[in-house]
Amino acid sequence: MRTYDDRRKHKRYGIIGHSAFVVNHNWPEKGELVDISKGGFSFQYVSDTPWPDSSGGGFMVFGNHDSIIANVSAEVVADHIIPCGHGNAMIVRRCSLKFGNLTEHQRFMLECFIWVNAEAQC
Repeated sequence: MRTYDDRRKHKRYGIIGHSAFVVNHNWPEKGELVDISKGGFSFQYVSDTPWPDSSGGGFMVFGNHDSIIANVSAEVVADHIIPCGHGNAMIVRRCSLKFGNLTEHQRFMLECFIWVNAEAQC
């Protein structure tokens, strides 16, 4: 039987430490990257409102050593509250996004970003 990870088109890589984050031009919050692949990424953020879709572009992904992927288009595929269990008033959510069409330069920057920021390099 195939596991969920076996069905993924792209291998996911965990992010080293708490060093990478994502911002959306239309959203005041930033998210902390959890993992990334050549097909998308997921992150955690604090908000009671789901992250807005930005399929037209507008995401910026920042990491170690000034690694940046700019003006990324991505589609929200999942966004849910992470149960904390300690009665905290803060609402932490996890959002997963699938990359839209990336330019050749963005694909190159994505590979560099994974190399610099991921636990297991590709």
